[in-house]
Parts: sequence; structure tokens; C-alpha cells
Amino acid sequence: KEVKNEIIRKELIMLMISVLKIIIFLVAFLLFLVKLNINISGILASLGIGGLAIALAAQTTLSNFFGLVKMISDKSFSQGDWIQTKDIEGTVIEVGFISTKIRTFDNALITIPNSTLANTPIKNWNKRVVGRRIKMHVGLTYSSNMQDVKNAIQDITTMLKNHKNIATADKIDYKSSISNDYKKEQRLLSIDDKYGIKSTLLVYLDKMSDSSIDILVY
Repeated sequence: KEVKNEIIRKELIMLMISVLKIIIFLVAFLLFLVKLNINISGILASLGIGGLAIALAAQTTLSNFFGLVKMISDKSFSQGDWIQTKDIEGTVIEVGFISTKIRTFDNALITIPNSTLANTPIKNWNKRVVGRRIKMHVGLTYSSNMQDVKNAIQDITTMLKNHKNIATADKIDYKSSISNDYKKEQRLLSIDDKYGIKSTLLVYLDKMSDSSIDILVY
């Protein structure tokens, strides 16, 4: 269950802490210079020119920082989520100021720059609400008559509709699965698609294979 009221996420807290540390360090450094009777007005005046040079030198770092901001605002994933990209799949261990650490299922640790991850299509398996979709074929022999095939399709459909672990429209509790504001949102978009709670149950004769009559179960 996704808790919508959890506005302040762990990544945002870490970002705020990192920014606060930098501000505290800069203020403490300037106060230290003042304590040594060093005129800091010249230093502050030079920040205009020096800041440009620093910005050019730290272009990659700034890109990673804004990548972090983008991921937080998009709510692409959170720490502990199981995510998958074109090249990487694993559990998010830490979303840092510059990079994100992912533990793969073979127990390797991968560090990805935030700018790279922010511009990569991400599949978040933890965003599922009612499980995952299953697709398979059930093969019947060619000796089966058409009535047997129809009975098999009907029996499979009935079994799936009554199975407690198969999601169907009448089993989904919308109010507990999604936020309390779902009634307001459904006026503007498809709630089923946004929260991944669409229930599609299909059982029908799909194709005639070389050695079997195939029933698609989706």
C-alpha cells in the first residue's frame, strides 16, 4: 500500500541534510575568517567570477544533484525498492547527493550517477498494487472435441475468478489500495492505470499449434 500522506520522503530528508551541512560549513568557515580579522568582503565580491569557474568545473556534480531532485519530484523509486533498467536490476540501497547505490540479486553493489539514472527508463516492481500479470498457454490434444475445449475454457475461467489469489474487479478494494483522494483523481485520469489495479482476466482459444490446441490464460 502506498501512503500518499508520506510527503517528506527519506531521499528528501537526506537532500535537506546534505544541503544544510554545506551551508553550515560555509557559514562556519566565513565566521572563522572573521575571527581571524580577515576582510571577507573581497572574498564575497570574488564569488561572482569564481562562482562561474566553479560551476563550469562542477558541471557533472550539479547535473547529478539536479538528477536527484528530478527523481525525488517524480517519485520514481524509494530506498528499498526493487527497480530494473535496461542494464541493471536490484534493490535500491541508498539515494545519495551524487549517486545512487543498487544491490543486485547476485549481491554486487553498483553505483550509478543520479544524472544517468534520472534519464533512464525505470521499471519499479514495488509500485505494483495487486501483484503481477501472468500469461501462459494450456495445451489440449487434437483428439479433444470442441465441447471439451469449451468446457475447459469455462472451467479455467471459473476457477480463476473464484481463486483467492487471483485479482478480479470485484475483489479489489479501491479505498484500501490507493489514496483517499482517488474519487477526485478519477475525474481527470484512469485510476486503474495510474495505480496499476486494472484487472484483466482472459481465457480463450488462441491458436492451433503443431501438436496441441492452445488456450491462452491471461
